[in-house]
Amino acid sequence: MIQQYTSQIVAAVSVLHQKGIVHRDIKGGNIFLTSNGLLKIGDFGSAVRLLDRSQTLPGEIASHTGITAAYTAPEVINSNVEMGYGRAADVWSIGCVVIEMAAGKRPWHDHEPFQIMYKVGMGCKPIIPTSLSSDGKDFVERCIEISPTERWTTSDLQTHPFIKVAHLTSAS
Repeated sequence: MIQQYTSQIVAAVSVLHQKGIVHRDIKGGNIFLTSNGLLKIGDFGSAVRLLDRSQTLPGEIASHTGITAAYTAPEVINSNVEMGYGRAADVWSIGCVVIEMAAGKRPWHDHEPFQIMYKVGMGCKPIIPTSLSSDGKDFVERCIEISPTERWTTSDLQTHPFIKVAHLTSAS
């Protein structure tokens, strides 16, 4: 089930990114399950539309508001007006949502927001649950790469075996 939900989340965020939209607040509380088993991403209050849809590197966005620490990428915590951040921050959040689905609790659940921001800002990653398959762990690692330029894009993630298995399962 985690693979199928992850596949839907990645597909939805990929569409947003293709349209030049960065959500900036992807978390379990902003993902809704419909009565027919489909996921919908909501709460676009923090979302921004990029002027240049093709740009995918850090620096797409210069400011941030209303972040949820447990799902926030290092570059968002450490950002300044010159450096900024971009679509890769949503990918970090996807990894954190997968951690939440596998563990049954949000990443950093035993830390206060300021502690999380300090740890992530210093380059610490959330713990990946041992209950995930090796493909699942690798998928999350690709999402929570500290460097946003090394982090996979949503297009890259759609080719990952963890997601491909979900596509095969839902097609049968």
